[in-house]
Amino acid sequence: MAVPDTSPNGLNVPDGHVLVRMYDVGFGDCFLLGIPTTKGLRKVLIDCGSIAKRERSSAEIVKHLIDDVRDAHGVPRIDVVIATHRHADHVAGFARREWSQVEVGEVWMPWTEHPTNPEAQHIREAQASLAAALATALAVDAGDEDAADAADEADSPHEVAFYLSLNALSNESAMDTLHNGFAGQPLRRFLPEADSPETRLTTPTLPGVTVHVLGPSRQEDVIRDMDPPEKQSYLRLAATAKDDRSIPEPFSPRWVVDDPLRKLSAADETTIHELHLSMEQGLSVALDKAVNGTSLMLMFVVGDLYLLFPGDAQWGTWKAVLDDPEKRRLLGKTHFYKVGHHGSHNATPVEFVEQILTESGAHRRSAMVSVRPYSQWKNIPRKPLLDKLGTRIGAIARSDVTTDQLGFVRQADWYVEILLPIDAG
Repeated sequence: MAVPDTSPNGLNVPDGHVLVRMYDVGFGDCFLLGIPTTKGLRKVLIDCGSIAKRERSSAEIVKHLIDDVRDAHGVPRIDVVIATHRHADHVAGFARREWSQVEVGEVWMPWTEHPTNPEAQHIREAQASLAAALATALAVDAGDEDAADAADEADSPHEVAFYLSLNALSNESAMDTLHNGFAGQPLRRFLPEADSPETRLTTPTLPGVTVHVLGPSRQEDVIRDMDPPEKQSYLRLAATAKDDRSIPEPFSPRWVVDDPLRKLSAADETTIHELHLSMEQGLSVALDKAVNGTSLMLMFVVGDLYLLFPGDAQWGTWKAVLDDPEKRRLLGKTHFYKVGHHGSHNATPVEFVEQILTESGAHRRSAMVSVRPYSQWKNIPRKPLLDKLGTRIGAIARSDVTTDQLGFVRQADWYVEILLPIDAG
């Protein structure tokens, strides 16, 4: 039976297909899935954020998205909202007030966002404390939630550190929406829900859909393992800081305070301001990677179709998956790949591309990379990575390409989408 088009603005999902829509948010992620089920069309939103817009502002994108998910009665509904991690380029859009009118069935976040888990609290406090210290050093307004409108081209190392710090701030308004907002009293899940080798998640909210939660790990040493060895990276950059040893570990007690929202003492401020610029940037990069290490990594299975959404998962998460025979087998079934971390070198291992994604299955695969290139980040997206993916994946779309891309449909400057057959064998 064909799935009815319940969204007036165009979630046209024909029978036997899954829709993947990538909104052109600039430097950030915002993906909408339309999944046909026996109970009708189900909608899944994965992230909604940006730290640097393109043609459309965050407010315009959110309004358009909410209109896209209205049902036949005009009520905006999303079955599952997923925030892969708390970086602004993935969650800043949730700070918009309009989300209060959207009915949501479930909200999924990484286990590190659990409000009462002591280990999760420790990690969040460590990250928040380091972000607060950097904000003070770099004169960042920690109350500025609209990162997409605040950020623009960064022309100096100081500005690079500034925007990395802005990205890692608490994003309090957005996170409050995810924890307490939306209409419909959604169920909150913090994934993985238990420390178990079993990755499978099913829910009546998504009938007939299986989701494998591949990360983040519940072991702190795994989510802290952020840099791939030379042979597993498509780019091995020299350390930003002059002395790596001077950069405290992201979860170090030095950066943990009882109340992460308290103001720094005068002594703390003096210490931070005395740090040399390379230290500031090195800390910013370390914090950026630390938050990425807590990212959800999900494999959606709809019929014979496997869709991999790794968020911004770093090397520790990838290595744990690659070293697990069952999880490795799942990776080998990938039909759609959301390219991790905007195509950066440390989010898609060489082993995944060159050993698991075989050339023989390239014509059955597609991928999307959400990106807005920066002059100072010339290796995002990393060209050798995209070139190699092109030998393993038949169709790859970039959000910043405004011309037609083979296999994809572009709607003006709003989004790029693809229909994927559920019978993908």
